[in-house]
Parts: sequence; C-alpha cells; structure tokens
Amino acid sequence: MSKHLFGMILTHQGTYANNRGETEGTATTLQKVLRNGDLYTTVSAEAIRYALREGWQAKNYQVNRCLKNHRECDFRDREFKEWHKYLDDDALGYMHAREETLSRQGLLEITRAISTTPWRGEIMQNFASPGSNPGVTHKNPIPYAVEVHDTRYQYGFALTPAFLGRMGFQDKEDKLTAKEKKERLWQLLEGLCSLRRVGGNHSRYLTDFSPEVIVLRWTDDPAPRFLYCFMQDDHGGISLDPLFRRLDGDIEAAELIIGTPLHIPELKALKDKGANFLPGVKKAVNTLMGMVQDDDLAVPQSQG
Repeated sequence: MSKHLFGMILTHQGTYANNRGETEGTATTLQKVLRNGDLYTTVSAEAIRYALREGWQAKNYQVNRCLKNHRECDFRDREFKEWHKYLDDDALGYMHAREETLSRQGLLEITRAISTTPWRGEIMQNFASPGSNPGVTHKNPIPYAVEVHDTRYQYGFALTPAFLGRMGFQDKEDKLTAKEKKERLWQLLEGLCSLRRVGGNHSRYLTDFSPEVIVLRWTDDPAPRFLYCFMQDDHGGISLDPLFRRLDGDIEAAELIIGTPLHIPELKALKDKGANFLPGVKKAVNTLMGMVQDDDLAVPQSQG
C-alpha cells in the first residue's frame, strides 16, 4: 500500500525582511496574515519552491529549469516531453505556456510559512547614500524604511512518493523504479533541509531558513493532522503541545520522526509514547529513509 509523507519544519530564529519586493511608498513591506487576532508575517510557498529549485541546481540534481540568474532561466525540455527525467518537473509540476492542457500537478505540496510570533510593527529607517541610485538625479540622501521581524517560521509539506514518475491516478505505467523513487525522495528532503535562504530584501539580510526542528509522519493516513504544530512563547521557548494532544486519538506516535538539537518540553513524553526522536534534522531524515520499503512506493491496483 502507498505510504504518505507529511512534515512540519521550524526554521532557525532570524531577523527577516521582505521576500517579494512589495513596497508602500519608500517602505519595503512584509507579507502578513491575520491569525488568532494578531498579525503574523508569512512567506509564500512559491518563494520556498524557488529556493528549492535554486538548491537542487547547486547540488547538480537533474532539473529542467536552470536558473541563469534571479531574472532568467533556461529549459532543457521546453515541451515537457520527458518530464519524468527531471526532479523539478516531477515533484513541483509544470504547465505549458501555450498548451494549458499539457500540465502536471505538483506532488510536493507546501504550505505558506507563518511566523511563530506576532509582528509588532518593527520598522528600520535607513538612508541610501547620495549617488547610490543612478535613476535619481539629485545628490541628497534617499530615505527608505524596511519592515523587519525577529522570529522563526513554520511550514508544512505533503507528498505521496508512490506517484513520483507517474502522470496521474489512472496511469498504469511507472516511469521510475522503486530505487529511483527513493533516490528522488531523498533529494526532495535533502533540499528542504538545506534551504540557505528564501527571499531576503536584495541580500541585505542573511537568515537561515533551514530547519532547526523537523517533524515527519510516515503513514497510511491521507491527511496530515498536525500542520502548524509549533508554539513559541515570549521568551523564545518552543512547544509541541498541539502535536502531543493529537496522539492516541488521530496520530500514532510510532509514525512520527522528530529531529532537533533543541530542548522541547514535550519531546520526552512523545518519545515515551513511541515517537522516534533524533538529536538532529539530518539524522531524522536518514531514519525516515531507512523506514521506506519498496512496497511503500507502489500504487495499489485499485488506483493505478
């Protein structure tokens, strides 16, 4: 039977700024969402997907879209005739610009990243040096403002690895072997664990968007049931209480693999109930890969 993989990632603490180039006047703004009565900052799934492509290309993984720079990209296969050969076309999907019916839904689903703490209106005031902008004729300092947020971000992802290399539910042909699917699954997870940056206001701010905590669930259940399971208090303490409260009722502890060097109060109780705990993110991914069997990557005949 096909297994489903769900995950939640908590990034490192950092001072984050705009990731989409949006402004109000001379102020570079953060994207925000109203959540539980407070404003939280957010990073789009599109920005995370872009960062994944960038990372995969740096690792020399086989991708169709090769980023020449941050404005242009080249395609190895513009017609997507051999989409299954490329990690990005298979996992993230595609749509032909002139033939909308020639498309593939992305298998790797990613939520918006949401800050773990509310945004309290922090703004930095700055002045660009005279002459720094060739488009401005006067020689006066140019004022501008940047919204910033010192926080962590949490986001989730979902994937059914059995459908890697298959065009759809009714497709009876696997274009990838179980070994190739497992290798592609590893590349996906390695990419998520190695995100150096996601956006970043023209490189004025370096923030580490890689996970400091990862929670994985390898299950027969088609629903994740633990998205946005992290909480952060006013002193920076991290809690997994929302996840702990889902155990026994909706989630089997043995399905969970948790990797982090952080001290989180619920970790001992989660481990006592049967969850797999590792002292690092990469170790958690390695543990998951050791659990994946060839049968887990096969599509049941009733679906295929």
